[in-house]
This record gives sequence, C-alpha cells and structure tokens, in this order.
Amino acid sequence: MTPDPALYDSFIADYYDSSPMVTQRTQDVAFYSSAARQYGDPVLELGCGTGRITLAIAEAGYRVVGLDISEKMLHRAVAKRHALRREARERVHLVQGDMTQFDLGEKFRSIIIPFRPFQHLLEVEQQIRCLQCVKQHLAPNGRLVLDFFQTDLERAHDPKFQQESLLIEYDLPDGRHVALSERVAAFHRAQQRNDVEMIFDVRHTSGTTKRLVMAWTLRYFFRYEVEHLLARCGFKLEATYGNFDGAALADSSPEMIFVASAP
Repeated sequence: MTPDPALYDSFIADYYDSSPMVTQRTQDVAFYSSAARQYGDPVLELGCGTGRITLAIAEAGYRVVGLDISEKMLHRAVAKRHALRREARERVHLVQGDMTQFDLGEKFRSIIIPFRPFQHLLEVEQQIRCLQCVKQHLAPNGRLVLDFFQTDLERAHDPKFQQESLLIEYDLPDGRHVALSERVAAFHRAQQRNDVEMIFDVRHTSGTTKRLVMAWTLRYFFRYEVEHLLARCGFKLEATYGNFDGAALADSSPEMIFVASAP
C-alpha cells in the first residue's frame, strides 16, 4: 500500500481487518465491484492490502489481480482467499510488488486504486511512475478508477488537529479492547503533506495495556492537480465524483473519485 513495506508490515496488519474504520466502509466495495461490471475484467487493484475489495470483486464473478508491497498484508489476503468458494478463489491472483514499478505481463480492462494508496506516493516522480505503469497495463478501452479524500484545508494548518482525538472504541474477537485515536504530528504545507499518527490503546483481557503508534506521512491532493497529473501522463478524464453513490463533486463532498481512459 506504500513504497515503504515496513509501514504495513508492522503491527497494523494485525488490527486492520477488525477496525470499524475499515469494516464500516462498504460503499466503495459496491462502487468498485460495479466498475468491474461496467468496464470489464481482468481487474488490477493496486495497493490491495488484505484484499477487502479484491476478494469482493472475485466474489462478484470477475477475475482480479491484487498487488501490494506489504508481505504481511498479503498474507492476510491469502488467508481470506482460502475461505472463498472455489470458483471465486480461482479468480484471484495476489502479487507482492511496488505500485510505482511493476510489470505483470498482461493487460487489464479495469485498474483501480481504492482507499488512498496513491496518497502514500509523496513525490511527483513516484506518482508519474505509477500512472505510467498503469497506462502500460491498461487494455484498449480500459479504465483507471482511483479515489482520494477531498482535502480539508483546516487539517493542513489548524493546531487543534495536533491534539490526539479519539475516533472509535471497539472490541476484537479475542476480547481485547481498542481505543483508536489520531493526530497530525506535523504540517508540511509547502509539500502538501501531513505527518499523521494513528494511536491504538489496547487493553488485553488480562488487564495489561499497550500503546501502539502507527506514524506515516500522507500526501494530500486537490481536484485540478489530479486532473493535470492524469493529463500529463496521457489519460483522458471520463468522470469525476464526490462520493461512491455517483454524486457530483461539490464543496461538501468527502471523496474525489476519478475515472480515466488512456486513448
């Protein structure tokens, strides 16, 4: 999911699938499954993580390749693939690789980048390399579909976001209790980056507690920046949405979703 495999090969792989921040995110699953139906398979998902969307696309009846740089996240995806029906399981292929430099030796009708992995590409050169790889792997009349959060400018400067803020509390199947918080550790406005921390305060059934901090840097984007980046790499913008229900992009939209082709 990121050019640094150590990030997602850390403890986060053990907590990712149980977090309500992930389990309650369902609209994008339906959206990307619908994209596979509309634009066709095979589908390539870049930054597939533990396979949340990849496996759903397979279950919907489409052939799909999931690529991720994290060995630990892919191990989770492999375990989940084993639980699928045989027909769906055979439609899934999982590959460890870097989304900025890959060569899979085939073309795809649909290439998708869901749930922000492109925002882990901090440098323009990385972003261009990724899109160049996408273009090389896109079949004629194929589509690239990717999403970003729509940037909240307050989160780029307001010190209130540097205070730790509780997001959600939940229990894991083994009885551990998790309080998940976040904060911005540092703003880098000139580079359009924030240093972000996700903080897991875990209470075990024995009563012992542990504090786990996932720290990384996230790149934020603006609409026309993405449009220009796509054009620079030879893509034609087909559609832009502000949410996974197909709503137009507006000031209040939580998402920026782009559909592009490569003539």
